[in-house]
Amino acid sequence: MQHDLKLSHNIHKDAKRGTYYFRITYYDKTNTRQYITRKGFKQRKEAVKKCNEIMDEIEGIGKINQLPFDKLVEEYIDWYSARRKSSSVKALKTHANNHLLPFFKSMDVFNIDTKMIMKFQTQKLKEGHSPDYLKKMHVFLVSILNHAMKYHDLGRNVGSLVGNFEIETQKRLNYWTLDQFNQFYDMLPTIQQKLFFKLLFFGGMRKGECRALKWENINFDEDYIHINKTDYHGEVTAPKTKAAIRDIYMPTHVMDDLQKYLIWYKENNIYKENYVLFGTFFKAYSESTIDRWFTSTLKALDDSLPDGETFPRIVIHELRHSHASMLVNHGASPMIIAQRLGHSSTEEVTSRYGHLYPSTQKEIIKYL
Repeated sequence: MQHDLKLSHNIHKDAKRGTYYFRITYYDKTNTRQYITRKGFKQRKEAVKKCNEIMDEIEGIGKINQLPFDKLVEEYIDWYSARRKSSSVKALKTHANNHLLPFFKSMDVFNIDTKMIMKFQTQKLKEGHSPDYLKKMHVFLVSILNHAMKYHDLGRNVGSLVGNFEIETQKRLNYWTLDQFNQFYDMLPTIQQKLFFKLLFFGGMRKGECRALKWENINFDEDYIHINKTDYHGEVTAPKTKAAIRDIYMPTHVMDDLQKYLIWYKENNIYKENYVLFGTFFKAYSESTIDRWFTSTLKALDDSLPDGETFPRIVIHELRHSHASMLVNHGASPMIIAQRLGHSSTEEVTSRYGHLYPSTQKEIIKYL
């Protein structure tokens, strides 16, 4: 549907300067007369070309509900950046710049239909991204279109209508046994590295939570660690959810190691209660440093094995899964595990670790 635009233009020669200029007259949506003048063109054809470009743009303005996708994304990122954590903003920008904008470009949002969304999904499926990555991409697309519904009167969200990528997926869930962790632990070369990975394995905390730990978070009297911050690429913020703020009670051997590490720390660093355990002053070791500790130790483990053998591989985050599976094997309830890991509900625990639980159906028979 087009707005009835009244549009006229004139191209003139500036006799004094020997250059060309043009003036465009048009009426906007509120029927107010507007003028656009551009001067200083050396040749008439340059003036004509620019005049035509601007008139094309003006005719675009006349289309009712025209909303270029790239302009919407730009607006949404501004809106989102003021309200979300920097790590979430970074993820949005990654998905927008690498996937959404290259496909939808400056397409009119009001013309994007379900077939276009399906075409986009099919293209992305062929690129071989992980299921989680694709689902996050879809969530961002839906959020951007929701923004258009809220602020630009878009009638429906075609992203929601199509639904998320339908992918059969088997969630990766690798973990180490206590024995495997001990083999890895024994190979770690420094007291710092040993304690860092021990906290991940026996505390089930996230890598960012461990990097953000300060001495004031360690309660030696009550044997627990208070988690209230996370470090994401050097930016320390409160955790995403209230449930992630928690006290993690630790076994005696871990608290003993923390005491030994405190003695070592005071001998080798400047100590204050509000300094980080793993780093210097307020600044924690970078994620790449932690990753290097991990990969170089795995390589040393491989080198210690007979030719052709390799040590079982997990990623650092799966030390957290290892902790959860150890708790499951010792009979801990989903609610206790959820509280310890900082999940806001037991659903995530049962969906991830449910298959590790013994056959509950058989177990309950003895109570009947």
